Amino acid sequence: MNFEIKKAIFEKIKEYNRIFLFRHVRPDGDCMGATKGLKAILQASFPEKEIYLIESEAAAYLEFMGPEDAPVDEALYTDALGIVLDTASESRISNKNYRLCKELIKIDHHIPLESYGDLIWVEEERSSCCEMVVDFYETFKDELTIDSEAATHLYTGLVTDSGRFKYDGVSGDTLRNAALLLDVGVDTQLLYARLYL
Repeated sequence: MNFEIKKAIFEKIKEYNRIFLFRHVRPDGDCMGATKGLKAILQASFPEKEIYLIESEAAAYLEFMGPEDAPVDEALYTDALGIVLDTASESRISNKNYRLCKELIKIDHHIPLESYGDLIWVEEERSSCCEMVVDFYETFKDELTIDSEAATHLYTGLVTDSGRFKYDGVSGDTLRNAALLLDVGVDTQLLYARLYL
């Protein structure tokens, strides 16, 4: 599904040496899982690249997902690729330095409220943005690497945005993506204990 836009996004990722990931204000499990999961995939796949996730907002119930990167000089954004995940409108992007990036990609599963970004991949039928990131990994799995850290972040977003797989947006693809993550390695007992805490 949407192979051409995914390929274009992957080519941009390969092109840039520095990438910044962005998400929406008042973060939830999906936007945190998608940004942290994609960051872990990109770091494992391209250890020579600089991958940053710099956010000032966090959700207390998701503190177990770990801290963000420390702020960097704004000049570093100007020759970088920006990837905004799980954010329908530009006004809701948390880190406003996204405007400084040389090029911007939008990956989202919400009904588009406005068009922004140089490359836009939106799939409204998806249960979560994390599901799209797993699909992206699956499409290019011969060139990408996923580990249990990335899988846990993405699974967190899948289960929180789908209401523990109960909402209408859940499909066979959702569960197949969840299965892929479980096969990589997710401690579901620990994860659910943290979420219900």
